[in-house]
Amino acid sequence: MLRECVLALVSAAALGCGSSELHVAGASSSQYVQTFDGRPSSVELGAVRLRPEVCRGVDLHPPGRPLDADDFVAFAKSQGLEARIVQARQDLVFVDITNAGTAAPIRFRVAVTQSPGAAGHELHTALLQRGEGTWGLHRSNLAVLAPPAPADDIVVLAAKARLACWGVLMIAGHDDNFVVAGGYTEL
Repeated sequence: MLRECVLALVSAAALGCGSSELHVAGASSSQYVQTFDGRPSSVELGAVRLRPEVCRGVDLHPPGRPLDADDFVAFAKSQGLEARIVQARQDLVFVDITNAGTAAPIRFRVAVTQSPGAAGHELHTALLQRGEGTWGLHRSNLAVLAPPAPADDIVVLAAKARLACWGVLMIAGHDDNFVVAGGYTEL
């Protein structure tokens, strides 16, 4: 009996190791990032950028107007993703994305703030509070918080779904937040 319990525990632990709900099967982060001088690379926060082809054909200019959660949903749908909105408050919605190549739907928390600066601050603070592996996007007055995952899985999902082309991609590292350059940029 003890042996069966130990085997079950070890099997469960092994199945959970090294995977996240954001894992996109069949993709490698090295397909989507490079060093700042253009050499192939794996994800190393603060030392890589998206490859130019990731956002080719996507308008990377700031919108110049306030946005709402429907703008995030419209972009997701334009990339072939399915999205369902759950309204929490007037300034906060949850967007569940399906068919992104992940085993389960992905829930994004979309905060509607008063300004681009407030959105960047909101996301930065949320990432620091939640810690390493937390990530999100901000564009105009929207701060979009995503579930935590390993940096490789984050980059694959954000690049493959072109979310990093819609908003500034930020990932919480061990003790700081990092922007993955090469996609959408907003000052």
